[in-house]
Amino acid sequence: MIIPVDAHFITLTIPEYEFVTRQVQVGRTTQQQRQRVERTREVPTRRNESSLAVDLASVNQIWSAANIDFRVRSSQVERIRAPGDADVVDPNTFLFLAGQFPARNGVSLLLVNRFSSADLGGQAVEAQCVCILGDAAPATSLAHEFGHLLHLDHEGDIRNLMNGGLSIPTPQLTASQIRTAQQSALARRFGSTP
Repeated sequence: MIIPVDAHFITLTIPEYEFVTRQVQVGRTTQQQRQRVERTREVPTRRNESSLAVDLASVNQIWSAANIDFRVRSSQVERIRAPGDADVVDPNTFLFLAGQFPARNGVSLLLVNRFSSADLGGQAVEAQCVCILGDAAPATSLAHEFGHLLHLDHEGDIRNLMNGGLSIPTPQLTASQIRTAQQSALARRFGSTP
């Protein structure tokens, strides 16, 4: 099964304000005038198409046990004003971004500089086929978030891909998880035979 992925390399733009003093000629006199100036700070993801390809190779090695292959269909560099003007995306602002970059006949993958969550640096919304990943998260975190999109819940075994505190480099899937993933709405709707 091939599941298409639309990757969005997101640069958050954050307005910052400062006051500058300028000399202004008024008639024969020079006066100082204070003016508020807006500048924009950008916080781009450090990931790019090459690093994503490396991550997806690792992801697909894990998911090959379920005969599932995630493939980038499109990739876009996106600029968007940071929700709440914060340079860290949290679970609430992820939901806002998910609405800005909805899945269109595939998975929408949002890549940001920093994602703050209690778990692995990523999050997924199965019903919307959207997931997010921060730069610090490893490829196994991406495989984990794709697992949520494939209808898998967290698992207690630390060797399992769906463990909430995943930390091992070569996580495993159970036979039951493989069946669930293959029968998930995502696999049925977007999967195709290679």
